Amino acid sequence: MAQPWDPQARQQRYDELLQLIGGALISAAPQGWRRIDLIARIAEGVQDFGLTVIMNDLSYAEVNPPAQAAQALVELRGLMYDPDRGAWFSARYMMNPPGEFQVFYNYEFDPLWDPPIPPAVFKHDLETYARPADKVPDWLRRVLEQAGTPA
Repeated sequence: MAQPWDPQARQQRYDELLQLIGGALISAAPQGWRRIDLIARIAEGVQDFGLTVIMNDLSYAEVNPPAQAAQALVELRGLMYDPDRGAWFSARYMMNPPGEFQVFYNYEFDPLWDPPIPPAVFKHDLETYARPADKVPDWLRRVLEQAGTPA
């Protein structure tokens, strides 16, 4: 979960983590890449990372997500946790050469795990990264209710 850092230290660590992720992705990608697209789905204790590297000739390079980027994203999720909003369910980190990047965070929509993760994982995640009842998305409420564990 979030550490009790002052806002300036939190922002500094946020920036460091984004740079760490970008550096790891650039190091993992082959020469001649055109776009790097990393999608992270994270719930407490479970992570799924998908990496797509598009080359200049528009082919795809087979590249495994770097462990350093994955670890940084897990830390980033905890750092960004906000009790009034919760934690994000998925994030997308896109890069264009030489190092331009954009990051998008999904706090509301089903991250579409494939295969689906057990409802107990979502329950544990919601206990760890609590959010107000009105910020629990309908899809998550349905998953938890179907499993007999209301949000």
